[in-house]
Amino acid sequence: MNKILIVEASISDGRLMSGLITRAGYEPIAVDKMEAAQEEVAKLPPGAVVVAAMKFTGGTILFL
Repeated sequence: MNKILIVEASISDGRLMSGLITRAGYEPIAVDKMEAAQEEVAKLPPGAVVVAAMKFTGGTILFL
């Protein structure tokens, strides 16, 4: 199953996106902190999809 990383500070928004992604047939990986996102990105294969807000307190999506 294809994985999609969701980086969203709002836990409720992350849950909503996870549900939509699951229904579409993908496996969501939801995190709410930049540090956790960096760890998860390291595990993803090249070309994986990342859905994220642009700015977090721990950095921006460009750090991923």
